[in-house]
Amino acid sequence: MWSILFLLYVSLSVTDGAPRTDCTVSGLSAGGSMATQLHIAFSKDISAAGIITGPPYYCAQGSMLTAIGACMNGPATSVGVTAIQNKLKSYASAGTVDSLNNLNGDPVYIFHGKTDRTVVEGVVKLNEQIYQPYNINLKTNYDSQANHGFVTDNFGGSCTTLNSQNYINNCNFNLAYDMLNHLYGGNLVKPTGTTTLGGQLIEFDQGLFINPSIMKENTRGVFDLWSQWIDATLALYNPANYLPGLSGITLPNITLPGITTATSSSASSIGFDTTGYLYVPSGCTKGKGCSIHVALHGCKQGKQFVSNVFASKAGYNEVAELNNIIVIYPQVKSSTFPSNPNGCFDWWGYGNVNYANKQGPQMVAIKNIIDTVRAIHA
Repeated sequence: MWSILFLLYVSLSVTDGAPRTDCTVSGLSAGGSMATQLHIAFSKDISAAGIITGPPYYCAQGSMLTAIGACMNGPATSVGVTAIQNKLKSYASAGTVDSLNNLNGDPVYIFHGKTDRTVVEGVVKLNEQIYQPYNINLKTNYDSQANHGFVTDNFGGSCTTLNSQNYINNCNFNLAYDMLNHLYGGNLVKPTGTTTLGGQLIEFDQGLFINPSIMKENTRGVFDLWSQWIDATLALYNPANYLPGLSGITLPNITLPGITTATSSSASSIGFDTTGYLYVPSGCTKGKGCSIHVALHGCKQGKQFVSNVFASKAGYNEVAELNNIIVIYPQVKSSTFPSNPNGCFDWWGYGNVNYANKQGPQMVAIKNIIDTVRAIHA
């Protein structure tokens, strides 16, 4: 076990020179902005982004007032695109985002519904201008009548009504598939009404990923927690748990790992909830190579507000099950310190001035989760 821990630590620590992967990200609203931050900052390892009615990268420029004003209500002309592009170049020059050349040819998907008044369409469309210099593979979808929310073909409120219960709208359109199909090259298998989930939605402790140096702490408690994570997760890949020829297999119901006061406090310190979700398709337990997708909820859409509704009902898991994609669902909660009353991912700087680059606490935590899942699956 200690040798596995050592290998995992090396995998988490040695990121320079790591090969580019097909890890992709997407998100709704604030989660959409966070998706662009992750894609641009970690473009060496994250190869595509889906932006669902989200303002562009660094739109708020560290100001909540700008976020609420220009970046949500517009007009688009009030957003300084040139200033954003200059900031990107400055970050790249300083090494706080990966080389912008990595973005060349990357798939990007942008969605906005016609009845969405929460974030105006013109601001969402500015994502095109921010990405334009990098010759991306762009697909846009501005034709839906959807209000502000994630769109499905089988769950949610009325398509054209703001559904504040969970911000998921049934518009008879599978947005998760349309987006992921573009991000993964256009050849994914599409779910049908009879698609069943043979995988498992797992709950895990997010607090372990807040501090990158946690693996260096030579305390039995820390290593015991990592041991629980690895033991439980490796069980998902143990062929002894499955019999050949059976269909409809359900993975073990595992919580990874036990929550402690220390890790709960670590999560809260950057606005994270104590636990997040991970969907592991049944095919990914049988020796198949699986890619990773990070799905980021919108404001008031995390576990604290809607339980696991976004993680279980947005439609990602059905696409993932049929196409061997592991889906990570990080969870943010509302907080007073830092000031984040609606449980949004940090896209305006409530947690740290470096919120949009590789030094941002939430950015670091999500990248650590990605690297851990990748290391275990490998």
